[in-house]
This record gives sequence, C-alpha cells and structure tokens, in this order.
Amino acid sequence: MATTARKKPVKRRRSPIQSRGQATVDAIVEAAAQILARKGPAAATTNAVAARAGVSIGTLYQYFADREALLQEIGRRHVAEMQAVLAGALTGIDGLALPAAVDRLVAAIVAMHRVAPRLHQALHQSLARDHLDTIDAFEVAVEGMVSRALETRDELDLSHPELTATVLVRGLGGLIRTTIRREPERLDDPALALAMRAMILGTLGESRRRA
Repeated sequence: MATTARKKPVKRRRSPIQSRGQATVDAIVEAAAQILARKGPAAATTNAVAARAGVSIGTLYQYFADREALLQEIGRRHVAEMQAVLAGALTGIDGLALPAAVDRLVAAIVAMHRVAPRLHQALHQSLARDHLDTIDAFEVAVEGMVSRALETRDELDLSHPELTATVLVRGLGGLIRTTIRREPERLDDPALALAMRAMILGTLGESRRRA
C-alpha cells in the first residue's frame, strides 16, 4: 500500500498581536475545547464554536483558516499543559531508590492523563491523521524520557531500554485511558496504583543486577 506524506501544519490566518486579539483567540480556543470535551468532535463546528465564544464566524476565520487549524491549536495547548504536569511530577526522581522512583512514575503518568482526558480522546478522534504530530511527538518524548531514566539506573541491566520504556509507557497509558473511559472512579483506588507498580517492577525484575 502506498503511503502519503504528512501534511504541513496548518497556520493561523493572523497572529493576535494586541491583547484584545489574544483574548479573542483564547475565548475561541476555550470554547472549542469545551465543546470537544463535552459533546464530541461532531459538535465542534466552527459555527458552534463561534456562538459559544461570543464572536462572529468572520472573526473566528480571521485567526483560524479552518476547523483543522483550530484543532491543532487546541492540541498544542493541551500538550503544553500535559508537559508541565509531567515535568513537575517527575522533579527529583533521579535521586530516589528504584521502588520509590516507580511510585513517582506511576503518580506522574496518572497525573498527566488527568489533564482533560475527554479532550485528549476527542483530539485523537477529530484531528486528521496528518496533523497528530504534536501529540505523537509528545508521546515519543515521554517514552524517550523514561528510556533515559532507565539507562541511568545502576541497579538495572537492560539490553533494550528504549523498547522497555515503550512497553511501559504505552501499557500504562492504555490502561489509564481505558480506566478513565469505563471506570473513572477507579483511578483513585490505591489498588490500581499498586497493580501498576507491580507491573513495572515485574517488567524490570529480570533486568535487576544481582548484588
């Protein structure tokens, strides 16, 4: 099957230089994000977004060339928020013993996925495959970060830290997203955190150096 190159990111029509223009852009983006999260991608039309933001459709198109450009801006902001949460949650993890570091990693990944989970799912559903680069790049960056953290652990002897990190991050991410969708109350259950901790330590178990 032939593959097609990804499209270049859609650019905004106009940059909001003045503070009032920035406030208008923020209102449009927030309105679109709310509709996406609460009603789903199909409801997030440009007309619906403009009405919710309290602006004319013409004003919306002054700043965003089309719906896809608006979705990309929502995705960019969403990823930035997730990055900030993850970075804060992982501060100081390098100085922790492995079990404590695993606990911190579990808490960090859970915290990251708590950032507007319905919006995250809606973005995956609504962004064209060509324009998921921002979210994809963030997920790859998380895997790389975990891989590097594993490599610095003297007590581990991993032959494929990149693959191990990919398995852990995608496995935990999928588990958390499914839990949020089907049993959101379980995300606060300490037993779930313990199960994820056991999964990570079990995956790393064969690679732990013998004293």
